[in-house]
Amino acid sequence: MTRVNLVDTTVRDGQQCLWATRMSTAAMLPAAAHLDAAGFSAIEVVGAVQFDAAVRYLKENPWHRLRLLRERICNTPLQAVVRSSCILGFEPQAQDINELWVERLVANGVRRFVFFDGLHDIDNLVPAIRHAKKLGAFSTGWLTYSDSPVHTDELYAQKAREFIDHAGVDALMIEDASGVLTPERVRTLVPTLREAAGEVSLGLHSHGLSGLCQRTYLAAAELGVDNLYTCVPPIADGNAPPSVYTTARNLRYLGFDVDVDDRELDRARDHFAAVARHENKPVGRPMDYDAATCGHQVPGGVMSNLQAQLQDAGLADKLPEVLEECTRVRADLGWPIQVTPFAQFIGVQSTLNVIQGERYRTVPDEVKKYALGYYGKLLSPVAPDALDRILENGSAYIRDNPSPPEPVLPGLRKRYPTLDDEQRMLRHFFDAGIVEGMVEVGESSATLGSSPLIELVRQAVNRRSAARVHVRKGDFMIELRRND
Repeated sequence: MTRVNLVDTTVRDGQQCLWATRMSTAAMLPAAAHLDAAGFSAIEVVGAVQFDAAVRYLKENPWHRLRLLRERICNTPLQAVVRSSCILGFEPQAQDINELWVERLVANGVRRFVFFDGLHDIDNLVPAIRHAKKLGAFSTGWLTYSDSPVHTDELYAQKAREFIDHAGVDALMIEDASGVLTPERVRTLVPTLREAAGEVSLGLHSHGLSGLCQRTYLAAAELGVDNLYTCVPPIADGNAPPSVYTTARNLRYLGFDVDVDDRELDRARDHFAAVARHENKPVGRPMDYDAATCGHQVPGGVMSNLQAQLQDAGLADKLPEVLEECTRVRADLGWPIQVTPFAQFIGVQSTLNVIQGERYRTVPDEVKKYALGYYGKLLSPVAPDALDRILENGSAYIRDNPSPPEPVLPGLRKRYPTLDDEQRMLRHFFDAGIVEGMVEVGESSATLGSSPLIELVRQAVNRRSAARVHVRKGDFMIELRRND
């Protein structure tokens, strides 16, 4: 039987897409050992968004989180996602701090990296990829899929060769952040990439937004894709990557060898289900086919944040109009791929266009910088009419010609002589007050039951009518009595 490896991305991409990256360290740790024992070829645990959310919203030290996960995930390689030369923000950063980012991730247990650039400007990635390989890490080049007049099979073959020839990656992966890759397109794209990549392994990472991912996965496996990315329910499907259960079941039915332990998966699933119940988090569900998704192509993580932000602003009813505008803005900008940071740029610009009733009346700085090439070489030019509006209404302080960022580590080390490089990096990207307010939390900090039994007991004792709770299972027995 042909072997297909599964990569878990529950605590990275799954929670990013469904829970707006708000999963706490305490919620992750009880499931970590079960994920480790489940038989995944890698467990993806971190990217720039996870660091940002941990610091800004959860007040947690993300470096400490990574070390705690490494203590519990002892056998499966930890994987990190590196976004272009931006590290923890949207702005391109100096090479020295990009390389330090990779170094500290390796020092904290990361052994595999996925590198991507939303413009497929491989020059933005080459220094970090070479540095990771110098440190002994396994590197994968991320070919971000998009359905557009620009993103042809031939373009992807060209970029695959650039990843291999210029950056020396160990593997390649198709990333379908918007979940719009169809089985029909797979049947031309995968053979084209196979021919271009030779013996280099090929993976596929999709999402459930349009209801296509399971059929696409099967088509890809039949054409020789080696690795598929999944999540553990309830943090799977919907905006997130597909369920590991459904993926494994489908592959096994067609005769593929999938070596994951369902019992360990059950334990991780039960824990995450308890977290979802306790914290009232959304649960992912398989989606019906949605043709509109293939137009706007907004990815899962951006979709969940866009929905939440419109809801908070009392504009939830504007979502369909904003998504329709995303399709137009994307075409105006030369078909950038709907992936971080460009998905955020398109989403913000589209929202402004809809709310203000005039297209490009207000232009975020990032959109003007994109049009001027601050983030790399554009695969297709910006539409002339849109470009005129962007340059006219964008900030006058943005120079027409970007200059390369200056090295920052010498200044950081001089400014913070008593701190280590991890703390220096956090202070470079976040306000000092936010960083100083972080806490180092562990499993003991959990505010939820780590098992269905504890959750059951909690619910029972919270009922005012219950004078006594008696639970027995096998040799285990617990009895609680109300004293009032």
